[in-house]
Amino acid sequence: MIRNYLLIAFRNLLKQKLFSFINIFSLAIGLAASIVIYLFIQDETSFDQFHSLKENIYRLDEIQSFPGTNTQKVALSMPGMGPFMQQDFPQVKRYARFMGNDNMLLEVGERKIKVKMGANVDSTFLRMFDFGVVEGDRENALNDPLTMVVTEGLALKLFERKDVMGEVVTWGDKSYKITGIMKDVPENSHLQFEVLVSMATIVRDNPGLNTAWGSNWMVTYLELHPGTNVDEMSAGFNDFLLKHGGEDILDYYKLFLQPLTDVHLGSIDIEHDYHNYRKFNGEYIGTFELVGIFILLIAGVNFTNLVTARASYRFKEVGIRKSIGAKKGQLFSQFLIESTILAFLALILALFLDLLLIPFLNTLIGRELSLLSYLGQPSFWGGLFFITLMLGLIGGIYPALFMASFKTVSIIKGANVKSGKSWLGNSLIVVQFGLALAMIVSTFVVLQQLSFMQNKDIGFDKDHIVQVSLNGDANKKFDLIKSDLLNQTDILGVTASGQRLGNNFHQWGFKYKSDSGVMDITPSNVNVDYDFLEVFGIKLKEGRGFSKEYAQDNGMSFIINESLAKDLNLSEPIGAKAGHGWFHNDSLGTIIGVTEDFNFNSLHYAVNTLSMVVHPEWGYQEMSVKINGQNIEAALKELDEVWTKHVGRFPLEYTFLDAHFEELYRSDKQMSAVVTIMGVLAILIACMGLFGLAAITTERRIKEIGIRKVLGASVINIMFGLSKSFVLLILIAFVIMSPLAWLFLGKWLDNFAYHIDINPVVFVASMVIAVAIALATISYHTLKSAKANPVDALRYE
Repeated sequence: MIRNYLLIAFRNLLKQKLFSFINIFSLAIGLAASIVIYLFIQDETSFDQFHSLKENIYRLDEIQSFPGTNTQKVALSMPGMGPFMQQDFPQVKRYARFMGNDNMLLEVGERKIKVKMGANVDSTFLRMFDFGVVEGDRENALNDPLTMVVTEGLALKLFERKDVMGEVVTWGDKSYKITGIMKDVPENSHLQFEVLVSMATIVRDNPGLNTAWGSNWMVTYLELHPGTNVDEMSAGFNDFLLKHGGEDILDYYKLFLQPLTDVHLGSIDIEHDYHNYRKFNGEYIGTFELVGIFILLIAGVNFTNLVTARASYRFKEVGIRKSIGAKKGQLFSQFLIESTILAFLALILALFLDLLLIPFLNTLIGRELSLLSYLGQPSFWGGLFFITLMLGLIGGIYPALFMASFKTVSIIKGANVKSGKSWLGNSLIVVQFGLALAMIVSTFVVLQQLSFMQNKDIGFDKDHIVQVSLNGDANKKFDLIKSDLLNQTDILGVTASGQRLGNNFHQWGFKYKSDSGVMDITPSNVNVDYDFLEVFGIKLKEGRGFSKEYAQDNGMSFIINESLAKDLNLSEPIGAKAGHGWFHNDSLGTIIGVTEDFNFNSLHYAVNTLSMVVHPEWGYQEMSVKINGQNIEAALKELDEVWTKHVGRFPLEYTFLDAHFEELYRSDKQMSAVVTIMGVLAILIACMGLFGLAAITTERRIKEIGIRKVLGASVINIMFGLSKSFVLLILIAFVIMSPLAWLFLGKWLDNFAYHIDINPVVFVASMVIAVAIALATISYHTLKSAKANPVDALRYE
């Protein structure tokens, strides 16, 4: 019996090739897209899940509320907080601090290797985190000063072999013994590094480190005892701060614990989060889930609608089979089997499409998604099988029930039997196009917001600016490097700063003298070179820029931004006495300039108050080189030659500032790419379904069309009559979808301090596009029917 069902099913598939193709291909697109979104979500939510103690590990974060600046969450903490936490809270089993060291130059003999990501960590780090130790004792590998653990990848770079236990590596002016070898850090770890250096080295050279309080420059992780009530423990944080920081500390600091498994997706609003690889906006996970469901719904609705509509052409087949003894149950099973076969053929095609196209998608969104990595996961394949089976059964159950219910005599006599109430098919079309329209509108709004961010005047020039991190040698020789660079043909400007634009600058105390006395405020601060404003094209609103012609400009002159000037409430800021928070009230410097506000952080955040000062003796972290945009290759060659001349030990590594700013919107761009692709697929699936439905509709109405033509109806009139019902359904979908999409997109735009306003024109344009595409899709069938000879339709009447 089953064999007979299958033979009939495949015979019908081949007999109706066009509709079989539309059904299979449109559902395959929906399944393929949903699978990709699932892989993406799994990739993002898998971060840090491989640690066995993940449920007990928390990152200690701060909330800083300083006068004159925006309240912010930060991922940094004070060096003494970890030791004091373990001392004061019995719930803390151990702490581990992580102090990142980027661009480390490691030397073995004549070989020099630049390590982009390394860190000093406490000896407890490898006991707390399950990074794979291949050789060495994870319990004690980092107990002693001048010890390090390297990854297998770094071992190969340094020694061209993995067996390097006991070897010595030079970093700076110290030699370190390799006491452990690790597997390379997994891609789904928010902490990334190639080498771990013992914190004991720093403690040996700085005995007061474990009790240091005041500056925040470490990341602290706490392992709590199993069963700890985190809320109860957190309730004691204020007393902890008062004990170690003094009575005023609660005005400025609060502490909170962030679960390890939330760090990757839950830190989008946390600043100074320097060691959070591929940080992603967790709110977008819900968006992606919604998009995946939408696509699957559109494909499923399309599948059901086509199966239901096409069933009406099999009345005579059903009548004949009933007349020779077929039971309702047999007919019911036949339709369900055919629908299920279609669904599983679509699944096979979907898997093939994913295997073919995922590598291209990875290039587009910067991921390493792989369907093959799920080969050994029965839960994934079981879920996929279940979803496909449900799609097949749901798609076939209505036509199966409907067709099996008719009387044999009525069908054989040719009674005018319709394929069920039209409201079902119409409702499915409304749902399908409502979802497709929502995705089209979302695509437009997301692209507009990204375009706004890319093109908004942020108050300085970020194009053709090359950023170079300055190490110790380069810092000492910065003036020489700058002088040589300015003599090059394609180097237009050189400056430096203590922090890179595109990050929220560090905050510390700033005091100013007003008519009512000396007041304290805590803006963002940055140490800059003299010509910082000129190189970046930052506009002065009043006053002057820094200059070596004024001796006081070295450490005693300040340039503030417009927001800080407003907060200071000084009627004449130029000449006002001001200085760092540690300056004596009688030894303040002078405000010499006020700049227009510029967005030194991403557009997710409002412009913060800012003070700039020149302190060459503090050193700089970043050198910024403005190059000739018409001759980039030559400019980079000049930069490399000058760098090699002065800092030969360190190979030149650079980034472009505009690329750094683009990285700030990586999550948003990935969402844009996914929504855009899925929007195109949604309308494609909907139109494929509409194409099939139009063919069925025009075929059903062929006699009506013939009569209308005999009575004098024009081609245009007939096309209009055939099309208006589809257009009306799209308009209904538009009315239902619009307010829901408006609310959703408004909430998404609230993630940005600076954003576009939603324009109703976008909704109207989306509707017009959908109607135009729909009309173009069905025009083939409507035009063909309208031009057909009415004699062919009516010859047997």
